[in-house]
Amino acid sequence: MKLIQRNYHSVKAFFSIALLSAVLTGCGMTGSTSFQAMSTSYREVLEGYANDNILLNVIRASEQLPMSFLDMPSVIGSGSISASVGVSSNIMSANPASVSGFFSSAATNAGSYYAPSAGLGVNNSFNFTQSSLDNQAFMQSFLSDLKPEDINNLTNNRAGPKSILYSLVIENVQIRDGEGNVLQSWDNDPTSPRYAEFQRVLYRLIDSGLKTELVSQREVLSGPISLDFVSQNLHKVSPFYTIPNVRLVPIKDKHRSRLYEFVRITPVTRMCLIKNQREENLEKQFSDSAFCNPHYKNSNVPHNLIGDLSQPGVTNDDKHTLAIKLRSPRNIYSFLGSIVSLQLQPDPKIIKIKNSDFFATNPSMVHDLNDDASSMPLFEVFKNNSSIRPISTVNYRGSTYSISADRTSRSREVLVLLSEILTLSKVPGAIPASPAVLIN
Repeated sequence: MKLIQRNYHSVKAFFSIALLSAVLTGCGMTGSTSFQAMSTSYREVLEGYANDNILLNVIRASEQLPMSFLDMPSVIGSGSISASVGVSSNIMSANPASVSGFFSSAATNAGSYYAPSAGLGVNNSFNFTQSSLDNQAFMQSFLSDLKPEDINNLTNNRAGPKSILYSLVIENVQIRDGEGNVLQSWDNDPTSPRYAEFQRVLYRLIDSGLKTELVSQREVLSGPISLDFVSQNLHKVSPFYTIPNVRLVPIKDKHRSRLYEFVRITPVTRMCLIKNQREENLEKQFSDSAFCNPHYKNSNVPHNLIGDLSQPGVTNDDKHTLAIKLRSPRNIYSFLGSIVSLQLQPDPKIIKIKNSDFFATNPSMVHDLNDDASSMPLFEVFKNNSSIRPISTVNYRGSTYSISADRTSRSREVLVLLSEILTLSKVPGAIPASPAVLIN
């Protein structure tokens, strides 16, 4: 009887070890690898989905057709694992009539075998929702002009030279007199015969350090008061302390009187220039508020003067005002659509852009618009061309449009900026809570 028990436990241990090994091997090889492969595939599909969405709407804009954007707000993954075990055997007993003969070594010698088996099934699936952005919240943001804060955010990504960003976001540049009358104007329109003049002005502004900066705007909320007045009239002045960013500051005057006033300090992003000796003839005609803080803070300009080239004020002297109008995201797509339309004509015209990162070391680039060696196409789309290696391809109205993966243009940087500008347009409420289309 002891021999029977010993043989039985040996066979049971053999089965357990074999089955456990089979199940663990199946989990390690099948479950993990399958999930990783599906995650990688999902990331690649999502990247192509976003790029194709941008390219498709540029093509729509080139044909002056309505644009429509989609978003994938959620992806839900599910998975299941099922396991099965079994044993197949062939028993050849030397003495089948007895239990001891069934498990005896003689039975093994007679050709008996025990074959454990294990099966593992893995099922992974993803459901995603696809929502339309054709709604009021998104469209209001999409049709609104970009703000200096947006330009400040976009310049922080270092996706490419500033000449690319400013070519996309600037609508026009104007010089106005002290009364606000327009003296000169340059439109950022690639179909205009004066487009080369706009590019020359843009390069000179970039060479002058066109940038955004964060400054503090000071707004006076009260007249001069003393500390005694404050302490004796707390019920009157307490509402000022409920306003964000409000403080009581001393008034600086020549009489050195100890008077104070309530002011609100608000951070403001503005566009400005940095003085550049090479562009002195251009810069000397503008008022001090056109320049960034370090270049006019020690002048006679009042401390709370906040200029903004995108929303210029009117000067009272003989200085002129530089006015820069920013585009809306909608008009950026229209601008690129015009570029695509020009290059797909029978007599194609390619709009090129210079690399402004080289202006500091090669000043001649700023003025030489015929220097093709330092210029590249701003945005290049190929139609019905299967020989290129694309990073984005869409089929639209019977034709195939592609963007090449080769670095022969600035299309990569433009895609990055368009993606970020589109994201800035997705204000709260722009993406519907319930999906428009559910795809399983």
